[in-house]
Amino acid sequence: MQKNRIDSLRKKKGLSYGDIARATGLTATYIYLLAKGKRTNPSLEVMQKISSALEEKVEKVFQIN
Repeated sequence: MQKNRIDSLRKKKGLSYGDIARATGLTATYIYLLAKGKRTNPSLEVMQKISSALEEKVEKVFQIN
C-alpha cells in the first residue's frame, strides 16, 4: 500500500529524485526508496524537507496515521 505521494507529485512537477535530493540534502536513493515504499517511517524532519522541495504540505505528500 502506497503511504506517500512522492512519485505522483514529483512527476507532476517535472522533478527528478536528484532534484529533490539537492533541495533536501538527502540522498536520491533514500528518496527513491521512500517513494517506492521500500523504506518507511521517515522522521518528521525528512517529511518536512521532502514536502518543502515538492512545494506541498506534509499532509498532502505523506499519509499520517
